[in-house]
Amino acid sequence: MESNITIINRLQGVIANCLSDLFDPSERFALLDFPNHYNIGDSAIWLGELAYFDKKRTRPTYVTEIPTYDEDRMLGAISSGRIFLHGGGNFGDIWAGYRQFREGLLDKHKGRPIVQMPQTIHFKEQANVDSTARAIERHGQFTLLVRDQRSLEFAQRWFQCETRLCPDMAFCIGPVTRPTPQHELLLNLREDQEVGTAQDLTAATLRPGTVKSDWPDEPADFQRQTKHAAILKGLLTGRIGGRARMTELAYRERAQQRFDRGVALLSSARQVITDRMHGHIMCVLLGADHCVLDNSYGKTSSFIEAWGTCNSDKAELASTVDEALAILDARRVAAAAAA
Repeated sequence: MESNITIINRLQGVIANCLSDLFDPSERFALLDFPNHYNIGDSAIWLGELAYFDKKRTRPTYVTEIPTYDEDRMLGAISSGRIFLHGGGNFGDIWAGYRQFREGLLDKHKGRPIVQMPQTIHFKEQANVDSTARAIERHGQFTLLVRDQRSLEFAQRWFQCETRLCPDMAFCIGPVTRPTPQHELLLNLREDQEVGTAQDLTAATLRPGTVKSDWPDEPADFQRQTKHAAILKGLLTGRIGGRARMTELAYRERAQQRFDRGVALLSSARQVITDRMHGHIMCVLLGADHCVLDNSYGKTSSFIEAWGTCNSDKAELASTVDEALAILDARRVAAAAAA
């Protein structure tokens, strides 16, 4: 068994070793595909990527989300520097738009080093696998980091590029202080197309002190509010700058506020059942007592198997909500007996 701190430190060390020859702090570079949406897990990854670069005392000189990508601005900002693509779970064809953007970037920048930060691979259509494989082969300088063994084996079979196994970048955030919980049990269960096996929530929801929530929706004025907050912080810290700098600060503020919203949610109860990979990862960062259910295609279980993130007395993979309840109940009884 490991403590959550030991797990975090171990995975940070793996990340540092994995990226050591892929990043030069003296070089200008781009970080593309800012996740400007409500999924808190993607914001956790972005903050982890920034934390990694911050530790190297540098920052990306060009950042963008896909809809606002500007080729000329990027080239003006990075010159001959390399391109990093934001990590996550969109390397495949489940989520529309990401594959096309990635392939287009590879075609436009043949020979320029491009690094895909840690991803999980999942394709439904062979034609899309073939399209991505052709773009990677034509490019010639693509490095693909993946988060689990199944993705690694898939990439080695289909893609002609260097592929490495690397943990999720959210671990670079490090340990997070957990606020005092107000409830007994949180059901952090996803409501999108990655939802896994249908679960009977009757026993869980009938328990006193149980709350249920996927990642919460954004406030109506979130984009404007975070832009203003970033400007104010930039003025107060002397970090105000041109358009590229202010975009980076605004993205950092949005990711941080989304992450903080997730911390508040996952800390709202003494115990957590989640089927979100970053519900699990953030619980590890928080040292929260939790159980994990898989998503629709094994993304979370494959990640846990690769990195031993349930190798503690505060995390365990369960097949059903009822099994998770039994595990959490046993932990609570054991903790009370030991007190």
